[in-house]
Amino acid sequence: MKAKKYALTFPVSEPGTFLSTRGEGAHKRSALQAALRSAGPAPVLEIDFTGTEAMTHSFVDEFLGKFYVSLAVGDVQVAGVILIGLIKETRESVAVCLERRKQFAVQGEDHTLLGDTNVIPDTYARARKLGAFRAQELAEALGISVTNANNRLKRLVQAGVLSRDRAPGPERGGKEFLYTLP
Repeated sequence: MKAKKYALTFPVSEPGTFLSTRGEGAHKRSALQAALRSAGPAPVLEIDFTGTEAMTHSFVDEFLGKFYVSLAVGDVQVAGVILIGLIKETRESVAVCLERRKQFAVQGEDHTLLGDTNVIPDTYARARKLGAFRAQELAEALGISVTNANNRLKRLVQAGVLSRDRAPGPERGGKEFLYTLP
């Protein structure tokens, strides 16, 4: 039986806050990682920017950019990541940071992707429509190869946009996975 996923909300700042330095970004990232370590099994992480009026690119890169690198290499374990509470100014800073690092994230309110999204938006949109699916089903829906679908899904899982669990008994040899939205 699959364990129920729970959310951990990490508030980035207090209302009216301007976040500006790499040191501040490193401190926030350390606090986030400490919260994740004490949270127990991998939660769905909501990074809440509510109240943040502006952020410099240096802060965002140190806090979020480096966090997403840790996520991609497996140093951080979460069931998914959603960014919430972004306003126009902060959303722009996040998008620029992620694009420069060739990373992307999902904005929780409208489920749009931010950052380096190239061919991923159609894959993400189809994944949202399917809800729970295997790579083969996504490949068929998009008219692409299973290898291409797996490559796209790997990026979505690494960014915490999708969750991946081992599917019961593959009909063919090898491992099969079931993908879901966090």
